[in-house]
Amino acid sequence: MSDIAIIIPSLNSPFIDRTISAVLAQQDVAETWEIIVVGKDDPGLVPSHEKIRLIDTEQPVFAAVARNWGTAVTDAALLVFLDSDCLPTPNWLHEHIAAHKAGHPVVSGSVLAAGLNYWHLTYNLTLFHEVLDSNPSGPRDFLATLNLSVERSVIETVGGMDEKINRVEDVDWTTRMRRAGIQPYFWSKAAITHVHNRTTWKAVWHDCALSGYHMRQLRLQHPDLLQAPKILRFPHLVWYLSPLIAAWATGRIVWKRPLLVRHHWHTLPAIYFTKIAWCWGASRKAEP
Repeated sequence: MSDIAIIIPSLNSPFIDRTISAVLAQQDVAETWEIIVVGKDDPGLVPSHEKIRLIDTEQPVFAAVARNWGTAVTDAALLVFLDSDCLPTPNWLHEHIAAHKAGHPVVSGSVLAAGLNYWHLTYNLTLFHEVLDSNPSGPRDFLATLNLSVERSVIETVGGMDEKINRVEDVDWTTRMRRAGIQPYFWSKAAITHVHNRTTWKAVWHDCALSGYHMRQLRLQHPDLLQAPKILRFPHLVWYLSPLIAAWATGRIVWKRPLLVRHHWHTLPAIYFTKIAWCWGASRKAEP
């Protein structure tokens, strides 16, 4: 029996061995913990180790399914979700534990403002500006599962992730937690480096368009908690006004995150570009 289970969904990730190595190198953790990898590992990169369990799903499954599966096969009281393209810093797990000891039942760690190239960096900045490591810790409206820890009692209250959703399922999940009176919390010291595969403008456009398509629908499902503006009811109008909407969204980031502008001002045109992509996706009748 482990106190903590680190659950990593993986679909033949070429990076999973480096992610696991970084987890195994965690420092200053007194609690017992295990790593549960759920999905597919055809290349055989998941190492054999006493702390690691590989759950082969046989067929590819949505990340929400993999995370729920990982939750079901362990009795750990604290579930820590980590994506297979993330490298946690050496004190990452210690900081997640510290956040829960401080009284926060749902905790997101931070994403380092780093990238392999211009578009790789832009993606991290535009998608995760609310949880960058330069931001102060504090409550958030919703959180992402690439670096998230949840007490089992929370899942017993709100249930698992919606397995029908293959995008923004983490926003849906943590919004349901907030609706149940459980406040999601950002803890900046629990940091990861996000080494994703969006390294070109086309890849970033496609991913941000997908976010727009799915987030529009989700915001309309939770209009009170996710502050859905009325314009989202009219997708064609979203595209028609996309230059203004993108300018507003970019300006809001600039206003709320001045450190981002100070250190990464050169990415502002690309961030504006990603907001145009978001609007284009939100205006689609079918997934882009």
